[in-house]
Amino acid sequence: MRNFTIAAVLSLASLLAHAAEPRTFTDHRALSADARITVRNLAGVIEVEAWDKAELDLAALLGESAEKIDITGTAADLRVEVRNRKSSFSSGDGDTRLKLRVPAGASLNLDGTSADIVVRGSRGAITARSVSGDVDLAVAARQINVQTVSGDVRLDAPAAKETRINTVSGDADVRGAAGALSAESVSGDVQVAGGSFTQLDLKSVSGDIGVQAAFVAEAKVKVESLSGDVRVNAPASLSAEVTLKTFSGDKYCKFDVHGNSSDSKRAVLRIGEGRGEFSLTSFSGDVTLDKQ
Repeated sequence: MRNFTIAAVLSLASLLAHAAEPRTFTDHRALSADARITVRNLAGVIEVEAWDKAELDLAALLGESAEKIDITGTAADLRVEVRNRKSSFSSGDGDTRLKLRVPAGASLNLDGTSADIVVRGSRGAITARSVSGDVDLAVAARQINVQTVSGDVRLDAPAAKETRINTVSGDADVRGAAGALSAESVSGDVQVAGGSFTQLDLKSVSGDIGVQAAFVAEAKVKVESLSGDVRVNAPASLSAEVTLKTFSGDKYCKFDVHGNSSDSKRAVLRIGEGRGEFSLTSFSGDVTLDKQ
């Protein structure tokens, strides 16, 4: 009996030691320069770096819950997916870290349920989704779509012309984007420091919204917060019809206006030739249109 117990203990110790050893996975293959790449990782990190080669270079550190990594598709349309065990006992880290180097012109579809998503340098269109992970993009893409429930979004995209961001309880920090931008957060702040916008649609329920950007002459801007402050900093050359609305906060406009129709809750102003359309609204916060 004693010999059996010792053998069982040694067997368990060997099993645990083997389980603690890091498991790695690598893959290298040719890709089209404009390939479509889909990556799915339930938990951990998805990190993508663009390079000037028409190739995929993948290095992964597998978590204890990961069973394998499936790579399917073609050089023009590739899918990388972390397959997890349906049920397993593990005393280790369940997170899997994926690091991919891909062609700079490839389009990316990244899905991480509780994984953080990091992308650097990509020029192709990007869709990034995570439930509880953060999304951090520093890219040269023209089209960007980001969705997260409780994670923060950080975006540095000087070439972006069409951007959509949606987060429930996270903050959104957008820098460099231009063209059309739509961003929405329920309980987080939205901060935008951009280029020249044609269309801007920003919403938050309980967070503050801040904008510092330029606008084309006919820009359409709509910024709304239920209980947060709204502040837009625009160039001195702004030309727009402006509506400022707040029910229990204060309204401020730092521009010279040529027309002014206002009451305690709403002000309609004409700045310059009035070519653009600006609507800034907060139910219980302050609303400010400031001059850069």
